[in-house]
Amino acid sequence: MTNKRQLNSIRTFDAVARRMSFSLAAEELAISQAAVSQQIRLLEDDLGARLFVRHNRSISLTEAGRAYFDVVREILDRLDSVTNQLFPRFSARMLTVRCSPSVATLWLSPKLRRIGRPLPGIDVRILTLDNITDSQHRMWDLEIFRGTFPDDADGETEKLWDAEIFPVCAPGYLHGFGPVNLPEDVARCDLIHTLGYRNDWHRWFRRFAPGVAKVPAALSVDGLLIALDAACNGDGVILGRRPLIDAHLADGRLVRVFPEGASLGSTYLIRVNKKSPAWMAARSLRAHLRA
Repeated sequence: MTNKRQLNSIRTFDAVARRMSFSLAAEELAISQAAVSQQIRLLEDDLGARLFVRHNRSISLTEAGRAYFDVVREILDRLDSVTNQLFPRFSARMLTVRCSPSVATLWLSPKLRRIGRPLPGIDVRILTLDNITDSQHRMWDLEIFRGTFPDDADGETEKLWDAEIFPVCAPGYLHGFGPVNLPEDVARCDLIHTLGYRNDWHRWFRRFAPGVAKVPAALSVDGLLIALDAACNGDGVILGRRPLIDAHLADGRLVRVFPEGASLGSTYLIRVNKKSPAWMAARSLRAHLRA
């Protein structure tokens, strides 16, 4: 009877035989090359036969390995096909990434366009938190979120990037407010608050302008994307988050209120759903996104 360890080894053998490379198989499976080598050795020990011939800079299948690969590929293709037909929401050919609309629009989608299709045969679906239904809360393979490492972190959660948070506005917006040279001066501006990030301005004033008794509120909007549009239209000052606003800064739609400093921080994490049938592919996509 084939146990779970042997099934993992068979999947690893399939990846190595398709790619003809231990390192490329490790990249596809999002595990170390040493782990790939160990799984192949364990499978060869279980079968009592050599599956690969190790050369100086390459590998090749033995006669037994070629025969075994033909059978393994046929069985795995059939298994994946039946799984996709019977359980379409758990399709190994589709990876669902759950994140906020701002991360999806400002960072994830451009990132995926730049790196192309990192996983051959795998389609990526982005599920934003605004459109999620109760039945979809567990229907994700990879999740991007901000905060701290959860108490139940199990090794599948890694840091994606550290966000830098600082005041930004449209070019020319500050001309009507006189000199804005100190953090205290920002209190005279129209501040745009973002629901979900509403505490950002309070944190910023406590840190950089503790003398300001009350944080002014001119406009509150539902979502960072709306806040960015409002700021670009000259409606006020927002606390922008890099790298989410990198494109806005690069093309001049937004400028920093202060040339440097006066920045808060926040951490964005990326987590693989270890209960997903596509967890290996999710690990691989996580590695590509973090690269």
